[in-house]
Amino acid sequence: MHPLRTRLWIAGGVAVSTALIAFGAWAVVTTPATVVVTVADPGDTPAADFGFEVTGLRCGVESVGPEGMAEKAAGQFCLVDLEVTNNSGEPKLFDSGAQRVQDTNGVAYAVADQAAVFLNEGSPSLLAEVEPGVTVTGVLPFDVPSDVRLSEATLTGAMSTPGVHVMLPDPR
Repeated sequence: MHPLRTRLWIAGGVAVSTALIAFGAWAVVTTPATVVVTVADPGDTPAADFGFEVTGLRCGVESVGPEGMAEKAAGQFCLVDLEVTNNSGEPKLFDSGAQRVQDTNGVAYAVADQAAVFLNEGSPSLLAEVEPGVTVTGVLPFDVPSDVRLSEATLTGAMSTPGVHVMLPDPR
């Protein structure tokens, strides 16, 4: 094969490989995270270890945390005020990251973990192990688009257990 032709094939192969890598990186960055929500059948006691009560909902919050370290929302933070009671006979860890909210179109959103740390510094909080019979309060932040209206939450003890649906109050 002619040396010039060989160089052209190599240059073409490098160009195609670079384009494929760039496309793959773009696809990974722009693809929204898939959220899988498992829903319990009526009559099940899917979160028997925990009891839940949503006590409030605040939306339109632009950032949370101390000045200079604040976590800014990509859209808006909707803050769900929550009481969690450990109904089991042993200490249990409430997995705040397993909780989801849904908007009026059925799109699910996960907890904004970094923002949750700023909102749940007290003790006991949603981020610590909950002793039997103890009720803890805290805030679950969700970073949602600015035009979204939340309608319900799926609350569960852990990611591996089905959750219970709770209708969310109107935001204050």
